[in-house]
Amino acid sequence: MKILKLAALFLSVSAASYAQNESKRFAVSPEAPNSGDEITITYDPAGTVLKDAKQVSGRLYTHGNFKWKIADISLKPTADKKWQTKVKLSDDAALITCVFISDTLIDKGGKETYSWMIPPTKSSYSGWGLLRNESFADQHPNFLDPISTINDTISLMWIKYELQYHPESRINVFYEGLRLTKSVKPIDMTKPIKNELRFVLGNNLDNVQQYNVQKSLNLLEQPANKAFTDSVQKVLVTKYPNGVWARDLEIKKIFNEADFNKKVALYNAFEKNFPQSKFQDVLTDTEALFYDKMYKAIAYNYIVKNKDYDYSINNIKKASYGIVLDYAWHLVSIPFDRDQEGSEKTSLETLKKHADVIYPELESREAFVPKEYAQKLSLKEWQDQCLNFGAREFFTYAKIQEIFKNYDLERKYLDKIKPVMQFKNASYNEVYSRMLLREGKTAEAKAYILEAAKQNQVTPATIAALKELYLKEGKKEADFDTYLNSLKADKNEEHKKKLILELINLPIDGFEMESSRGGKVKLADQKGKIVVLDFWAMWCGPCKNAMPGMNMAVNKYKTDDNVKFYFVDTMEYIKDYKAQTQAFIKEKGFDFTILYDSKNPKTGKFDAVYEKYAKAFHFSGIPEKMIIDQNGNLRWMSNGYFGSPSELVDEISIIVDYLKAEKK
Repeated sequence: MKILKLAALFLSVSAASYAQNESKRFAVSPEAPNSGDEITITYDPAGTVLKDAKQVSGRLYTHGNFKWKIADISLKPTADKKWQTKVKLSDDAALITCVFISDTLIDKGGKETYSWMIPPTKSSYSGWGLLRNESFADQHPNFLDPISTINDTISLMWIKYELQYHPESRINVFYEGLRLTKSVKPIDMTKPIKNELRFVLGNNLDNVQQYNVQKSLNLLEQPANKAFTDSVQKVLVTKYPNGVWARDLEIKKIFNEADFNKKVALYNAFEKNFPQSKFQDVLTDTEALFYDKMYKAIAYNYIVKNKDYDYSINNIKKASYGIVLDYAWHLVSIPFDRDQEGSEKTSLETLKKHADVIYPELESREAFVPKEYAQKLSLKEWQDQCLNFGAREFFTYAKIQEIFKNYDLERKYLDKIKPVMQFKNASYNEVYSRMLLREGKTAEAKAYILEAAKQNQVTPATIAALKELYLKEGKKEADFDTYLNSLKADKNEEHKKKLILELINLPIDGFEMESSRGGKVKLADQKGKIVVLDFWAMWCGPCKNAMPGMNMAVNKYKTDDNVKFYFVDTMEYIKDYKAQTQAFIKEKGFDFTILYDSKNPKTGKFDAVYEKYAKAFHFSGIPEKMIIDQNGNLRWMSNGYFGSPSELVDEISIIVDYLKAEKK
């Protein structure tokens, strides 16, 4: 970095670019560019983690006018094994910093960083001084190596340089200066803070500056300075009636309003007085904590109270990305999955109607970085984050398109989420391979299923499809299971080692529960048998999602009278839960023995056995699986479900077979 010699004289600081220029890893041409110039960035990866990279991209972080802008950049190789790109600096560029990337590897520049200051541009010194201070990570992109961080004393030095060369910057860095001074100097800062705020309030403040006044008030000890704080806040409301502090107050007011009709009226007035478009440059703590909750309280109250979805759907462009994602989950994915599970059925036509508004809107938000991430992420980083956030929801949308035979849209969304889900999600693998088979791409489908099987991420339907392809090749049905197991051999061996290490050997109290097959089942009567317990409930989605895998396990040991599977229906709260559970099991075609959890004498709830075991073995939540050996001891437990029926049946099989062999 081209650091002014005067600055270097005041304090012995390792100016980043001197070391960079010596190592020649990072260079800018021309060496003394001006804001708005086109520059050439040269990166030499020799000696770095990217030394053998076949392709290099990066991110360019530009600080100007006290804000960060982030751009994705691509670099081209040069004849001398370096990488270059040309970029046009923004008209307010004061400081640039780069990171360089190849696949999952990233070179952040270490202690020196890949940075270049453009003095004497306003905000260059303060930007450089704050960028490397972890205490201000909420105000800048947090991307540098920890080794490059500096302390508050050095950051304060750079703030002083900013004010020395740009006195007009005072109104932009007063908060940071006060905060750093309070940290560095062992003096009472009450008077300096008050004097500074009096000076600042005499200026015409933008949104960020108004918010910095609010943050500066937090540097004062309370309640000793309450009167001064109240007076400053009064000035903010009076001088800026439609400003940042007034907006924060109104957000809290609406959030706390208990009367729904009043809440709606207040929000409608809020929209007129504080349009979102005027506050894109600032995100206060109050907004971050309460705005989405305030909005969701209104949107979901319309649904809960009046079954009115129009407010959510018709006003979707006003909702944040997080709320739109929440709509996709609550208004489409949950009811769609419940419909598939046979309870709380919702019209698929209605779901599609909602989905056709929600999902295109969700996708449109990927085109720009929202303000809460604007100075944190590049567009590509944001889009990658969106893909991870939204993959589950877009998968639901793809499945809906398949039902309605909109196959082009199904493929579009399956391809969209493929980088996140392929070979990692058994349900996705089923739908994707089914699409390939429907398109007549048999060889591609087989190759896909084989890889999914090797990763042990297949469903019963996918296994059936593979078996059909196997038999069409003239192979014997009797050999298929061996063939399938051979595909998973490496994964299973690795899984087996892990599971055996998880084995326990603990005494467990008995139980006596009513059975769906009539009579009661007692653990005491199961001596000499391996008992697999699966605690579940009708309201538990993951419990139901795990059942295809558990059904595979039940079928595998169906003829082995020494292995018993019991599905303990627990924590149910509806009156006809027994009828509903039996109807659900029948609809799915599962041959399960359901045990109904006993009534808890302390609470009156139907969770006596579950609560006893949860307390004894320190777990919570369902599904919870427990395997008890032939001696009546608890040997293994597992909580939750991670999405692969084939992996689940293998997991159960590994433990059961190990216990059977151990007995011998």
